[in-house]
Amino acid sequence: MIALIDVYLQKSGNGQVSLMVRCVWKWLAAFFLAGMLVFLAGCGGKDASDKEMVLGNWTQFRNRAYILLIINPKGVWQSSVRIADVTSKIVSSKGDAEGTWHLQEGQLIFTVMESTIENVWARNNTYVFDIVELTDQRMLLQEENGPVAEWKKTGARKQGNKPENTAVTISMPPIAVNLNKISSGAPDRYLCLSMELVLKELMPGQQIPRFHPRAKEAAILFLSSLIHSDVEDFDKVKAQKTRLKQVLNPYMQGVIEDINIKRVIVSTSVEKVEEFMISHTMGAEKNGGAAPDEGEPEQQNTASDND
Repeated sequence: MIALIDVYLQKSGNGQVSLMVRCVWKWLAAFFLAGMLVFLAGCGGKDASDKEMVLGNWTQFRNRAYILLIINPKGVWQSSVRIADVTSKIVSSKGDAEGTWHLQEGQLIFTVMESTIENVWARNNTYVFDIVELTDQRMLLQEENGPVAEWKKTGARKQGNKPENTAVTISMPPIAVNLNKISSGAPDRYLCLSMELVLKELMPGQQIPRFHPRAKEAAILFLSSLIHSDVEDFDKVKAQKTRLKQVLNPYMQGVIEDINIKRVIVSTSVEKVEEFMISHTMGAEKNGGAAPDEGEPEQQNTASDND
């Protein structure tokens, strides 16, 4: 652009006035280009800033129900609805939904892939919301011809606007059970587990539930129904987590998201079982339940046994 101006002015004359005008035009062109670059950079920066701020866990209170919305940086989202009673305590989970999301020209767009809460997120629908306001703690969204909905962010954030892992965990007491046998001649085998419960995002004002004594009884009843082939390697032990979660959730207000298996032993030795129980009970008292990381089950004296 500056070069074109220079050519034009050279054709129009060679005097001192022409030289001064040429300099002025060059400066004006330089300022114009610099302004355009700043403007374009600012637009790109705003889009990037909005994308950072929408990430995280958001909640909305509507008709005595808490709607939780988790927006993931990988372009996916999850949502759940939990009902509150007259005292605003969470009493039950209504359902879940998930899908994909993206930002486009000041709009937040959600596509629903799966849903059990059709009145909130209808499956296979796309929802387009205008972003009325967006800060690191509050988001105002408006669907076409609809009211403005307020979402509030829950959980802390680390420096750099990266979401912090705010999952709440509850350590379970160590469990040892005698595995079920499919033949009377099979040896006794014992399953020993050290686990912790990973909870879902808690709603504002919702208390962390205590580990119910009957939850341990239910876990023992379920685990003792398993046979050796159900837990003979760590992958098979992990495969039981979904069923165990279903057993425990009724005693934990339905807030269990996952179960972390910290250590597992399958053994025919009663002494090994006692050693496991003592070490994990005393370990929990000394360091808050710390235990070895997940790994293969420690098979004790079972290599040549068959059920």
